[in-house]
Amino acid sequence: MFIRARTEEQFNERRQEIINATKFLYQTYSFREINFSKISEQTKIARSTIYNYYLNKEEIFLDIILEYFLNIRDAIKENFLNVKFEREQIVNKLTKILLDNYALLELVSLYIEQIEYVCSQEKLNHFKMEFKSLSNVLKEMVRFQFPEISEQLMQYFIQAFYSSLHGIVPACSPIKKQRIAMEKAGIYVKFDKKEYIYFYLNAIISCLYDKPSL
Repeated sequence: MFIRARTEEQFNERRQEIINATKFLYQTYSFREINFSKISEQTKIARSTIYNYYLNKEEIFLDIILEYFLNIRDAIKENFLNVKFEREQIVNKLTKILLDNYALLELVSLYIEQIEYVCSQEKLNHFKMEFKSLSNVLKEMVRFQFPEISEQLMQYFIQAFYSSLHGIVPACSPIKKQRIAMEKAGIYVKFDKKEYIYFYLNAIISCLYDKPSL
């Protein structure tokens, strides 16, 4: 029997239940196909009750995106802030981190603009404040692994890293209609996800070694 949340802990548990159900649905359905009715069926929480936790599905997905970003943050903290590595080790470890969070790359590249546009300002403000912790950890990583890097070059690297989150999926996993259109135009190239991520990260990491004049 469903029990309405009465404490902050119960409220947070119910929100997490909704998040987990939405992540599960996303394994089968597209972002556009998921709605509160499907989430209600998956959680046994009434559709009307879900509105007590989220204004719309976009706000649920924003929390899912935040979870993935925090996963990346924690993995970078665990891997790069205590031991210095050679270039190939750094690229391999970052490649694995992005592969482990590939669902994030799909959501960011395909839907982030719609998600952020529809979410309330308060929700988006909270997301950006939490997201800031990833930027801080990326700065720590660069300062630890590349102590002689300038502030400007570090900022270029961080923005290039974020750009990779938007660009990998269109290259490696275009939606069916895009792939068909590119095949007809003769411009479709099939990329292996791991190899492409490694290539991209190796390119931007190389700049930290080469230290170009800016």
